[in-house]
Amino acid sequence: MASVTQQKQIPEPGQVVRVRTRTYLVEAVAPSPGGHLVTMACLDDDAQGQALKVVWEIELDTEILDEEAWRSIGAKGFDSPRYFGAYMHTLRWNCVTATNPRLFQSPFRAGIRIDAYQLEPLQKALRLPRVNLFIADDVGLGKTIEAGLIASELLLRRRISEIVVACPPSMLVQWQDEMETRFGLTFEILDRDYVEKVRRERGYGVNPWTTFPRFLISQRLLIDEAYAAPLRDWLENLRSGSLLILDEAHHAAPASGAKFAIDSRITRAVRDLAPRFEHRLFLSATPHNGHSNSFSALLEILDSNRFARGVKVLKSNLDDVMVRRLKEDIREIEGGFPERKVEQIDIQGLPDDAPELVLSRLLNAYREVRQRRVEGQSKRRQAEAALLISGLQQRLLSSVDAFARTLAVHRRTMERLWQQTGGGASATASTKTARSSEKGLMLLGGSLGNDDERAELTEEELEALEDAQFEVSTAATAGDSACADVAREKELIRQMTEIADQARGRPDARVCHLLKWIQEHMCPGIRLPDQPRPASGAPWNDRRLLIFTQYDDTKRYLVKMLQAAIAGTELAEYRIEIFHGPTPLKKREQIKRAFNAPPDQHPVRILIATDAAREGINLQAHCHDLFHFDVPWNPSRLEQRNGRIDRKLQPSPKVFCRYFVYTQRPEDQVLRALVRKTSTIQDELGSLSQVLEARLAETLRIGIRHESAGDLARDIEDADIDPERKAVAEEELDAVRQRRDQLREEIKTLNRRVEESRKWIGLDNDALRDALSCALEMLGAEPLQEDGTPPKGHPVRYRFPNLESRRGGDPSWAPTLDTLRKPPDEGEAGFQWRQNAPIRPVTFDPPPGIDDSTVQLHLQHRVVQRLLGRFRAQGFVHHDLSRACLTQSQDRIPRVILLGRLSLYGSGATRLHEEILTVTARWLPPDQRSGALAPYARETEARTLELLEAALHPKAQKELPKHVQTTLLASLPRDITELLPHLQSRGESARSDAEAALAERGRAESSAMRRILEDQRRRILAELGTPMIQLTLPGMDDAERRQRESNRRYWQRWIDNVQDDLEREPARILNFYQVKSCRIEPIGIAYLYPASN
Repeated sequence: MASVTQQKQIPEPGQVVRVRTRTYLVEAVAPSPGGHLVTMACLDDDAQGQALKVVWEIELDTEILDEEAWRSIGAKGFDSPRYFGAYMHTLRWNCVTATNPRLFQSPFRAGIRIDAYQLEPLQKALRLPRVNLFIADDVGLGKTIEAGLIASELLLRRRISEIVVACPPSMLVQWQDEMETRFGLTFEILDRDYVEKVRRERGYGVNPWTTFPRFLISQRLLIDEAYAAPLRDWLENLRSGSLLILDEAHHAAPASGAKFAIDSRITRAVRDLAPRFEHRLFLSATPHNGHSNSFSALLEILDSNRFARGVKVLKSNLDDVMVRRLKEDIREIEGGFPERKVEQIDIQGLPDDAPELVLSRLLNAYREVRQRRVEGQSKRRQAEAALLISGLQQRLLSSVDAFARTLAVHRRTMERLWQQTGGGASATASTKTARSSEKGLMLLGGSLGNDDERAELTEEELEALEDAQFEVSTAATAGDSACADVAREKELIRQMTEIADQARGRPDARVCHLLKWIQEHMCPGIRLPDQPRPASGAPWNDRRLLIFTQYDDTKRYLVKMLQAAIAGTELAEYRIEIFHGPTPLKKREQIKRAFNAPPDQHPVRILIATDAAREGINLQAHCHDLFHFDVPWNPSRLEQRNGRIDRKLQPSPKVFCRYFVYTQRPEDQVLRALVRKTSTIQDELGSLSQVLEARLAETLRIGIRHESAGDLARDIEDADIDPERKAVAEEELDAVRQRRDQLREEIKTLNRRVEESRKWIGLDNDALRDALSCALEMLGAEPLQEDGTPPKGHPVRYRFPNLESRRGGDPSWAPTLDTLRKPPDEGEAGFQWRQNAPIRPVTFDPPPGIDDSTVQLHLQHRVVQRLLGRFRAQGFVHHDLSRACLTQSQDRIPRVILLGRLSLYGSGATRLHEEILTVTARWLPPDQRSGALAPYARETEARTLELLEAALHPKAQKELPKHVQTTLLASLPRDITELLPHLQSRGESARSDAEAALAERGRAESSAMRRILEDQRRRILAELGTPMIQLTLPGMDDAERRQRESNRRYWQRWIDNVQDDLEREPARILNFYQVKSCRIEPIGIAYLYPASN
């Protein structure tokens, strides 16, 4: 046994070995007591960089792959030119490099339509020493795609290996689907179910964050220590190669006080976690709320080396880390977005006793009477009392049904208060209740957002919560009963209750108009109120309609009205879907797929949604009509609603967003002004629109008084940002926005870089399709076949064979093939789902819109990765190919091409650079040579490679005579021997060039990091030099003062630690780009033989 181990060949650093069924790069070899200790890093994609140390002599089944890979070329004769071409192209497509920040690689490995403007974030990211980037693009421009491109590129360049995406809970499944289908990146959703699953499988002590490289998590779970504590343990102080993507990042901005930003729980949680990630990517269409201190605090979380809370934001720093474009600018320059038509529908000519009008007048009178209870009390107490009435008013403007239920709760509470001694709650009790109801007041102003944990309650639970909170808020704002006109209060509440109860469940004027519109534009068989029912079975056309409302009560009312009206029409029970807060995540995805499916494939025509659907769901595939049944008082919510259909991939040239106005109701003057202002606000203010939107929402928060409605409407129409805040916001945000001339030039530059990158990668969809067919044939399956005639404007579709179910099929293909099936419906088991969900046709070009009936294959798709993996492993793991090719050329000269691949590795087998090496020569029979084969010069070599590409095309291939094959096979070993030194020489030259480029890249990024840190140090020292008297500025409350003091302590800690950062960070960057090993891998040899010979 000893003699056997002594004869075992010892690998050298830089060689590739096979150990324990995996492929490793040898990084170091050192003597050890048992032989030689070999330190290796894994090269396999699913374990790239994982370290392994073994004593080589005692390890079983080891193999040094380099020598055998060269010697085995041609051992099996000549490969089919198709197979050799697929093999050669696959290796070329999978070359990556970190040498050139101008080179885009991920767009050509993704299932997307490449639009140049979406590559600007990627371009900026590749310039940064640490990718700390804020994508602040407008709603509907594709921030998720832009983030996916950056994440994919960083993975390709080996700058990251782990990703955590934190987003609102409603967007988890959409993120998961987008990353899988478009970028081939599988993410797990880390929630209670996942934690329980991994603990069952791996034990209770396992840290769930260590069980997968890519996770999605709800933002609100970041404030839960059950999830945050193990995340901190996993990240430690800084986890190299980690990326945090924070969607809707404005949620992490501190709340703005009068003078200073105050941290919220989510702010503190993200501030603690974000610096532990090496790279950070923030996404938000609304990054700036008009408060400079809040904005700088959010930017500090993104990049504390450039920004600090309470320190002035410099435009030069912001330019480096923020991308901001508006939809109108992109629409003007590139197109690709529909024209938005906002239509006002006037409701007029109602009798004076119409419930909508009478209740409005009575509620306005009740507001005045009830306000007497808080006269003389604090402004905060008066504002809370006004907010209560504002909540009732918003519900009334939504629907009588929503108003009636909440009014009943209010009435019951007031009746209890009237019965108490003195007719009302004591001041002490009221104060105590007010403090406990602060959260409850949030519900009074509208429906919950998706980021609120209460949004996932059942409908009954949410209704009970709303009732309870309205009770608490009614009691909290009862004020002083001694000042109350109890008799008048009782009478007004009695009248409102009586009228509301009579009007509940009856179609109002808006419902009548909506039904008439549906009858005229979607289905003529709709039954209108007070009219006989038409004949049953009336058909529907293909038009779809989206209806938004704020409240679940109004949603239920609308569902009842519409279901009654469409009863008896064709497939009436399938025509309406409902999307609201309690809709489960899986059900939300089913609704989205159904509504986006071609109308001839799914009968749904109407989607009734609350504001739970205002973000995180794209509904534009077959819908260009939207009705706001009620108008939200927050302009940004109105814009988010419109953005569900006014977005990229909307096939209609126009989208229609309609809203109702009661011309006889004073409140509607204000809402009309609000909608009009929202429509023009971006043209007037550009990037600053969100600042004014926040101000308008605050203006309306306490409600609309009839007496001042006209003045309020005019104020909204004339509204502008406070000059001081406007100047600050312009300096900090709008200056980053790319103006149209600048944007036009940038897009031209990006288009040039796209073409340069496309040429470097050399990807051709026809070649990719044929490579996949070759891989399928090698598995014994049928190649891809065209699947009928595609719809007009759609790419060609191909049938993909079921590799699992065919005879002798491989069951391990099942999870991979699942990516080609439609997602399972809720409750559908795996086996049942696979039976009911056939493999969908595949395409290689993006469809013109959203099309779930096909799957676009791309280089990073799991199916493609697995099939082409067989070519990538030739000569190492698989030996199907001889890696030698003989094909016919249209040229008169016989030629030979030797191919290799240069690979440069950094620490941990990080692939820093790869490129294909070629040596070409005129081939002569050995007996006619006066010496070794002489390589062509570069120009002739380029011509030879063009001939090779043409000859490898499937339609150009013809088999050559046997005697030619025999002659060339006999010459092959000598040809490799003669050309290999030239290939190695070119490899050394290419290595030198690549190492120089990597070193220069490292120096540039290292110097940039040093400048950033030094600039930040100067600015913070200047702030610390500000006199402490600033801490007691007039107008600062206690919370703001404490926050200011906390900030100064943070600045001091930062200054104390910056010297270590100045030494560590530039050195870390330089080390990343340092080449640790280099190797030239054999690809193969190809002969071009003239047809004339």
